[in-house]
Amino acid sequence: MLHEYKRNPAFESVLENATLIFPDGMPIVYSMRLFFKTKQERIAGNDFIFEIVKKAKQENLKLYFIGGSGSVLSQISAKLSNESINHQTYSPPFRPIDQFDFTEQAKLINSFNPDIVLVGLGCPKQEIWMFEVSKYVSAPMFGLGGAFALYAGVDSRAPKLLRDLSLEWVYRLILEPRRMFWRYLVTNSFFIFRFIKEAMNRIYK
Repeated sequence: MLHEYKRNPAFESVLENATLIFPDGMPIVYSMRLFFKTKQERIAGNDFIFEIVKKAKQENLKLYFIGGSGSVLSQISAKLSNESINHQTYSPPFRPIDQFDFTEQAKLINSFNPDIVLVGLGCPKQEIWMFEVSKYVSAPMFGLGGAFALYAGVDSRAPKLLRDLSLEWVYRLILEPRRMFWRYLVTNSFFIFRFIKEAMNRIYK
């Protein structure tokens, strides 16, 4: 997300208009602690989704899930139904974000009138989608990336030791080497470069 933010002015505007941006990755958390002297903790979508579902059950909240495959959403729906949680799911056709019909999708959401909308379209698509649809939908929206598959039981989580050492990406690379290799090669290299540049600027300013 940081890489996309820095290279794409339109996406920069999307994030600047977000109500909250959570630090999902440990490298970002460590950077915030180092550069801004905060006690920031990691707020990962893979953890957050379970907390939202727990809250929905406690307070009888209605949840709307958009994103992910039909099979993943079916498994999520089965789990939520077992918990007696009022919900709807929608798997949009796979297409570029500029081909989405935001107003039509907003109508579907508003007809259900959810308390919370959970979005699993992946970055940067989900952030752009929330930015556009929030013009028509008043419910709070949370972009959770690949957390849908984890909650459904399709994906597994990296061991806590790897997560604490900022190496969760290694675990994901091992699971999906073909899909993740070039992505991590580019974005991890970019992050290391930005980190070193920021550190040098602070040392020599």
